[in-house]
Amino acid sequence: MSLKSKVAVVSFLVLLLLSVQSCYSIILVNKKGLPVPDPLNNDIGFYNARQVIQIDTTIKLSLAKNYVLFQEGCPEGGFHSVEYRATLGGVLLSGLTLGKIRKVKVKYTCLKEKN
Repeated sequence: MSLKSKVAVVSFLVLLLLSVQSCYSIILVNKKGLPVPDPLNNDIGFYNARQVIQIDTTIKLSLAKNYVLFQEGCPEGGFHSVEYRATLGGVLLSGLTLGKIRKVKVKYTCLKEKN
């Protein structure tokens, strides 16, 4: 194998690995409320100083049950923000299994209770 073909194969593999990690996310925000604060959260960006709950799981759907219900939630106030994230790897997994298996990543913050 020549040096050019080795470089091409390695470049293709690096590009493939980077594209599997690519993702998109959608954030829905309640503009009229305040999130529950968390002074120990040092994330850079939107979730800085906010209490964040994460769900990262793989779900299996069947023909009889085409929905998923998570029992986790916020106590009384409701949701301040909800972020749904999809990666290319998750989209490929869903496509290969014809939508039967899906990788789900959700982050949410709860509303601060009023005193």
